[in-house]
Amino acid sequence: MSKPKFIQIESKNALLELLKEGREFEKIFLVSNAFKDPKTKEIVEIAIKRKIPIRKVSRREINRRLRTSSSESIIGYMYSDNMWDLEELLEKIYSEKKQPFFLILDNLKYTQNIAAIMRTAFGGGVNGVIVNPQKKNLISNETLRISMGAAERIPLVEMNLFAALKILKENDIKTYAVHMQGEHYYEKDLRGPLAFVLGAEDVGISAGILERTDSSISIPMREGVGSLNVGASAAVLVYEKLRQEVSNS
Repeated sequence: MSKPKFIQIESKNALLELLKEGREFEKIFLVSNAFKDPKTKEIVEIAIKRKIPIRKVSRREINRRLRTSSSESIIGYMYSDNMWDLEELLEKIYSEKKQPFFLILDNLKYTQNIAAIMRTAFGGGVNGVIVNPQKKNLISNETLRISMGAAERIPLVEMNLFAALKILKENDIKTYAVHMQGEHYYEKDLRGPLAFVLGAEDVGISAGILERTDSSISIPMREGVGSLNVGASAAVLVYEKLRQEVSNS
């Protein structure tokens, strides 16, 4: 079962996408004399239709509430229930007759990379992102803004990665470490239940995690370039798996 959290959303793009998806909002604050651009108008229309309270306040009040922006004129307060237990998430995936497909992030540090990966994952059919326990909430206004709302739309699991790999192995889900010494990704059969393991931007995948994965794959690079950005690597691999699944269906 997911664990509910409460988050403040300051991005119009993320707010609009989540409203369209039917997510639950407690209320929306809007600057009373703000210019109603098309996105703001659409947000207000959806909120009114769904009977979400809209509070018109002064610019000073909005500025007092803003955490990451100084220019937005609208803030949404949403109930977030996107934190999952891995075994319960697997039960849900199987009950919906879907194929497990995960991304495991081994101590990634930069919010921009994590959020970009979440958007790629959501768009490419990944049904869970697994990370180490975090000191701060990964689902935040910043990750929602960068991921255009995907951070709240793809299940997130926070747990010890060794324990996560053990559970995946027990469920016959292959794990592929993205590592420079691995086989070229396009030479591997990426169909079926699997998880890609992506390492930290500076040091890559830790030795202990690398030892516990089933295999390593790499993205070949021209001489003089070490590797792609971790977000770009995730996109290449997610869509290669999608291509293989479609072309062999």
